[in-house]
Amino acid sequence: MKSEIKLLNEYYPWNEVELKGARCYLKGNVFFKNKLLSPEKLAELILPLICKEEKGNEKNIGDFLEKLNGVFALVAEAENTIFCAVDKTRSIPLFYTNTMNNFIVSDSAHYLKEEINQHSLNLRLNEEKAAEFMVTGYVTGNETLFDDIKQIRNGEFLIYKKNEKSLESYYYFRYLHGDYYELPESRLLELFDQALVNAFSRLIESTSKQGKRLVVSLSGGLDSRTVAAMLKRLGANDVICVSYGRKGCREAEISKRVAEALGYEWIFIESTAKKWHESYNSKEADLFRIWSGNLTSLPHMQDFPTVKELKAQGKIPENSVFVPGHSGDMITGRSIPEYCLDNSANFDLETYLAATLERYYSLWKWPYGQELENIFKHRITKSTPGLEIKDNVTLASAIECFEFNEMQAKFIINSVRVYEFFGYEWRIPLWDSELINFFLRVPVEYRINQNLYKKYARDHLFSGDLEMLKKIDCTTDFLNLKTLENRSKYEKILHYRTFLHSYYDEKFNNPIWGRYFKNPLISRFLIKVSRYDNENIEEYPLLKTIIEYRNEEKLHLSVNGVSSLEYLAGIEGEIYSSQIQKVLTSVGSPAKGPL
Repeated sequence: MKSEIKLLNEYYPWNEVELKGARCYLKGNVFFKNKLLSPEKLAELILPLICKEEKGNEKNIGDFLEKLNGVFALVAEAENTIFCAVDKTRSIPLFYTNTMNNFIVSDSAHYLKEEINQHSLNLRLNEEKAAEFMVTGYVTGNETLFDDIKQIRNGEFLIYKKNEKSLESYYYFRYLHGDYYELPESRLLELFDQALVNAFSRLIESTSKQGKRLVVSLSGGLDSRTVAAMLKRLGANDVICVSYGRKGCREAEISKRVAEALGYEWIFIESTAKKWHESYNSKEADLFRIWSGNLTSLPHMQDFPTVKELKAQGKIPENSVFVPGHSGDMITGRSIPEYCLDNSANFDLETYLAATLERYYSLWKWPYGQELENIFKHRITKSTPGLEIKDNVTLASAIECFEFNEMQAKFIINSVRVYEFFGYEWRIPLWDSELINFFLRVPVEYRINQNLYKKYARDHLFSGDLEMLKKIDCTTDFLNLKTLENRSKYEKILHYRTFLHSYYDEKFNNPIWGRYFKNPLISRFLIKVSRYDNENIEEYPLLKTIIEYRNEEKLHLSVNGVSSLEYLAGIEGEIYSSQIQKVLTSVGSPAKGPL
């Protein structure tokens, strides 16, 4: 019978604060009432709320957490209470187990797995969750790949009472649209602009004004261009822009032009199949995959070789803070299907389930109309409970709710682990609470096709001193606000011609396939016409069903699809030891070998 707090993350250390017999562990960067809080001040504000034993106190705690703006994770312990919370985006994950009257909270799901295995039978991979992971890249809800290990969801906090051995969880935030603005477009654009200015002012206060160097992950798209433009607009001049990819690729060329136009230093890291093969198959990458995946998320490897090379060659300062463009596209409406423009159609739960399966359960193609479809639909419904879907507005909100809770929190935002792994800080200003709250009130007609966002960039942000950014190509088509379906033949030809190079870079000559093949083009062709097997998943019929369906239909493979299967194939044999920083393989367990 025990309760325990075990925080192991040496890459992004926790701050420990003790006040009046209570202990608080914190990490992140938090603003309260628009003031940047030190760890000590945050602990001073939160601990009195946690220590109160009065009934209904969870509402006071939730109200306080909802007012925090920033990225954070909190764990606190008082005489009879253990309290845990993560921010609205789950940017810093926490995991827990509550079995056999033992409650343990940790930032390492692997630690919990080993603890449980020491006191009971070995945990077995849950096959339904593994099948979901294989086709999405994450486990939905508060679950992980193993039944007795849970995760704290975005916008959630837990209270564990030691004497009563009781655990309760509460949401203080849910990503649900409503209370829509009834304002003219011009006023919405003004509110959006003010929210951006405030968000980036907070970013600069917590970084540049603290003597830290900003590093923008600058692609050819609109989100990272918005980040760079806002920094320039607010007077941040000591900025480095980083791009990577195949030499001569369109993304890099666009990135360079944007950086030069803003007067920012630009660093390009060339990606080759050889570099990817060496980097991905290193022991260092093995450790990163175990540490960042945490039995829940597909490790986001895309930036790994780039950040590794930047670090090894000393191309950026040690006090650098990475600022990616996560996730301007999603928050502004990219995930909403165009058919949600139709406010006369009948939409219901089945429409939502079908749209979610098609968009998010797609790393592997799998047979519809069979057991897998029922399993996946059940898990979608379980992960987004209480949604009433009756029209185009509520359908759009439900789809965005699922993406925010699952794909964004557990894959896209979780990609910041790579910065931590190499010793750097990070910020995600486009997930600032003020921006979130603004777009949760923007009507659906302004979110579909990202209309408000694209119009703001075209007509407002990229104007005056930043006018030149409108004249540089962009892989986000923000100049023509018509949906592709409603464009003329000539406009469609212009669109496809513009994006042909990007399609080639991504689909045909992408060095990222060097993860698995020394000669990606030839190997990908050969595997297209041959069987694909993995002996380590033989005992899991659902996973075999997915692979056999692929083999029978000769379907293409995606990089992340192969990666998700590889992660599952070796996961039961992996142990993460933070003390010696090695990847160990248990004797008798299936090793993680090449596929």
